[in-house]
Amino acid sequence: MSRRSKKNPGYAHQGLENDRLFKVSCGHVPGPDCRGCDTAEEVQRDPRDTTEPEIYYGTIASGNTLAKDAAARDRMVADLGEDCICFEMEASGLMNHFPCLVIRGYATMPILTKTIDGNATLRRPPLVQQQIDRLQQTTVAMKATTDSIKSDLRTHEIKGWLNPADPSTNVNQARKLHYKGTGVWLLDNPVFRSWYSGPLRHIWLHGLAGCGKTVLSTTVLDHLAKANDSPLLNFFFDFKWQDQPKTEALWDIFYNMLRMQKRVSIVLDALDESTSRDDILERIEDIISRPELAHVQLLYTSRPESEFLRRIPTLIGEEGCLPLDEQAIKSDIRLWVSEQLSQRREFTEKPLSWGILEEIRKKVGDGADGMFRWAFCQLDSLARCRHEAAIEEALVSLPKNLNETYERMMKSIPVERKMDAIRLLQFLVHSKRPLTLAEAKEVIATQIENESTGFDIKRRLFSEIDLLDYCPGLATIVHATDKELHLAHFSVKEFLLRDNNFQIKVASISITTTCLTYLTDIKGSHEHTKRQFPMARYASKSVKFFEEEVTFQRWSRLYQADESWDDDPGPPRASKLYYACLNGLLAPAADLINKGENINSQGGGYSSALQAASFHGHHEIVKLLLDNEADVNAQGGRYDNALQAAFLDGDQEIVKLLLDRGADINAQGGEYTNAL
Repeated sequence: MSRRSKKNPGYAHQGLENDRLFKVSCGHVPGPDCRGCDTAEEVQRDPRDTTEPEIYYGTIASGNTLAKDAAARDRMVADLGEDCICFEMEASGLMNHFPCLVIRGYATMPILTKTIDGNATLRRPPLVQQQIDRLQQTTVAMKATTDSIKSDLRTHEIKGWLNPADPSTNVNQARKLHYKGTGVWLLDNPVFRSWYSGPLRHIWLHGLAGCGKTVLSTTVLDHLAKANDSPLLNFFFDFKWQDQPKTEALWDIFYNMLRMQKRVSIVLDALDESTSRDDILERIEDIISRPELAHVQLLYTSRPESEFLRRIPTLIGEEGCLPLDEQAIKSDIRLWVSEQLSQRREFTEKPLSWGILEEIRKKVGDGADGMFRWAFCQLDSLARCRHEAAIEEALVSLPKNLNETYERMMKSIPVERKMDAIRLLQFLVHSKRPLTLAEAKEVIATQIENESTGFDIKRRLFSEIDLLDYCPGLATIVHATDKELHLAHFSVKEFLLRDNNFQIKVASISITTTCLTYLTDIKGSHEHTKRQFPMARYASKSVKFFEEEVTFQRWSRLYQADESWDDDPGPPRASKLYYACLNGLLAPAADLINKGENINSQGGGYSSALQAASFHGHHEIVKLLLDNEADVNAQGGRYDNALQAAFLDGDQEIVKLLLDRGADINAQGGEYTNAL
């Protein structure tokens, strides 16, 4: 390292005149060195015998802020109760969540490797040797654990939080709609160029529903990927399976990942479609306020809704707020329509006259008024026309806007399919995840409205594509991990929610009845059920609760929320009341209590209904149980008592409720011994 050459200045001692130490009480005078600092506060030290490097071994403190103030640093050391030799912030908080070894600097790697391998030329104090031996054992154990986890993740559904939605599904779907040459106006915009080159940290792109914001987001992503050798960050969390990590813990790790990069660009599409807008805006504000994340750039899109118009300009400045260029979008739509007419099979295989093609370009391409989604729907409708006269008729009476477009789509559904179509759309509007095509076929095969109520395997559609005939233009097939049925656009959901059939109270009855009917009618062993009835597990998760014992038993073999990583949870380990409280089902829980269900029965991963509800933050259910004389100090299960479970979840309201009802704060037992 110290060898010098023409290309390498080498490393050398900086000279005694530059090696100065000042008292903790002496504040540094700003500047590149200490020439302006008070020499009276300098500590006089004996000169060293050698300028060779010395190695120090000891405790390193890890934190998420830089400790530049010596007095503050010493106070932190005193508070820690450890004699720390230095501070670092590159890996703050990581070891709170999984065992790891932090290596600072790539040059350290070969030295560390030699140490672990036991280089005989190194002399080590006994304590150091013990630590190295432990490190070797930990490294081997961690590798085995990592391999096991990766294997499990490949073959099992471990836990809901380990199976996040795949954002690439939406990106790839939007990318199909991107035509070469469209979106260039955004890349050439001075505001975007300022963001891309660095001075501007945040951009908010806003435009009306259906104007192509998601397609533009993929244009930005592709532009970033083409211009930069973007690294792919791979990481995993070695948590105990039953403990879903706190959101704050995941954010801390995410911030650390961001901080360790030289430059990060993040694209957040459709803020207005989020169910937690306040949380997202607060996170954006948090990133802006952190000096160590000054290299992180964000671009986000949404509609110009009042909440965003109030908060975002104040947050990032007016210069970062970019309304989408309506004229440029109109030009993009015309380009896209022309490309579809010249390449899409439904148009190229029909002997359409030049005149009719020009009419489509004019009425759809020029008539979209900046609404990409409107143009897409009209072109899709025209593609299904069986003859040129039908196209001419459709062009004469094109709908004026998206709502009118969707109204016509609903009216176009044949009467004999209408009830099934509504039910299928109810699932798509209110399900937490999309339906697979196999599940969607089961919904159609399950009747709840007429005399032939029940699931009939003979009603299964032969072709998955036929599902689109039940909701033409309103749904689309997406090729994700499994083929899925999605609503065609977020604006479809907004349109449907205006209809009483899709209000949650009406839709939930329909969805629950369908799931119960399906589960009641399927026959066979547990293995046969999983193999032959693809909606069985989904239905078990979706229904509110089961009244009949036989259905309850079947449900438990398919899904138990406290055993969800197990492919076969087995028979129920607790009462119906326990599972109702675990899943936050207030009305069924109240009904079961009224029917005399034992409120203090033991069983399940959390042992009692009260502990299960406390851990999952179900406030109303906790109050219901306590009002009906649930034992607040009942012991057993994963966390031994309800108070410890509530503490672990960090839910102050439930903690207070339990303490007010006499919970013993000093109770011993469970995974963490006591609540404190």
